[in-house]
Amino acid sequence: MKLDRSLLFYAALLLVHLLFFLSSVIRPPGSLTDSVDYLNASRNIFSQGVLYCGDLTEPVREEQYTRRPPLYPVFLGISILSGSDIPLFLLQIMISLVSIFIVFRIFSPERPEQRNASGVIALILLLATPAQFIYSNRIMAEIPFQLLLVLSAWSVFKYSEKQENRFIWLFNLFLTLGMATKPVLYPFVILTVLISIYMLLRTRKRAFLLAVGLPVIWIIGYSVWNYNRTGSSQYSSIQTANLVNYNLRYFLMNQEGAKAATVEIDRLYTFCGTSASYREKNNCLDQGVREVILDRPVKYALFHLKGSIRLFLDPGRFDLVKFFSIQESNTSGFLTELNQDGFAGAVRFLKQQGWWLVILLGLIAIFKLLKITGFLLYMFRKGDHLYPRIFIVLLVGYLALVTGPLGASRFLLPVELLIIGGAVKGWAPLLKKL
Repeated sequence: MKLDRSLLFYAALLLVHLLFFLSSVIRPPGSLTDSVDYLNASRNIFSQGVLYCGDLTEPVREEQYTRRPPLYPVFLGISILSGSDIPLFLLQIMISLVSIFIVFRIFSPERPEQRNASGVIALILLLATPAQFIYSNRIMAEIPFQLLLVLSAWSVFKYSEKQENRFIWLFNLFLTLGMATKPVLYPFVILTVLISIYMLLRTRKRAFLLAVGLPVIWIIGYSVWNYNRTGSSQYSSIQTANLVNYNLRYFLMNQEGAKAATVEIDRLYTFCGTSASYREKNNCLDQGVREVILDRPVKYALFHLKGSIRLFLDPGRFDLVKFFSIQESNTSGFLTELNQDGFAGAVRFLKQQGWWLVILLGLIAIFKLLKITGFLLYMFRKGDHLYPRIFIVLLVGYLALVTGPLGASRFLLPVELLIIGGAVKGWAPLLKKL
């Protein structure tokens, strides 16, 4: 009896997930800063009933109250209450497989003769995406967040097909849950409101206006709660930390060198540290970043754009090195070298890595190019599902734009499956002809 090819496809993916799982159990990777934040927040929620990402036995720091939204720390209760990460990782592996299943239901070719080619392309592109398997076995919010974005896209596709109001509500629900998981998504509500108003005018369906109230109410309610706890209505303190420690620091490193960047960042923190309140301190830091950027707007815009483009090409060296605990000869980091000395710094850094790692990263980078090329072929091809395609382009473009100088593999992971799904549909017809 012949085995169903789709069953073989998912069996292969499950096997790879489990190999990474065994690696994480036998040789646990070192903790990431984000993982520590999530674990602290989860412990504090379940032991003290407080959302706080720091150590409550130490002096309170206001920014730790809002550093991470609550949904993933609550999800981590699986690990906290069981006393083991194994149930958490197994559940995240299932979430990863569910996301892959949904994506390939969305992008399944209409013609049966294209499905075999699609399955082969999909498997190759997924195997060339190690971050999918790495973060399924990490205490990080990427995989649950990915599922919520995939479900948001699924809702848009289903509404496009059936025109039923329930998919409007589901879309806004999944988007709201995504905002409660990762703060990077909450400004996307501006685009969502504009799109909802357009669809209201076009279709006369009040559901568009009513349903968009879900993410809006969440943002307002969560911001008010943060204000009551910290005196600042800032959605997440991570936004200010990233602006200063990464956007500004890397820009100054690129323009003036590492020493000058360190001096300027230290000066800004010292100056703003004298502010009377936490809210004034945040405003001071934000203003300090804006002053530097507005002083050189064109240079910063080009620098930011380079980071956004790099997001699509980064092969994920950091993910592999940290997960498999690979010893590095250069501890400054690839992004630091790249932002400080550009292409020359990147080449110098790679020369110091093992040859096998450089070859592996080169292969992954080639497949990254194939992914984005196939994705663009599909997104700009004439055909059905125009509005869903526009939504996916907006979502992917938004994440790339807000990531900017931090452009690295794991920040693309939440939409990587949607890119792969589009790439499969982009390449399959061409390969079928060949």
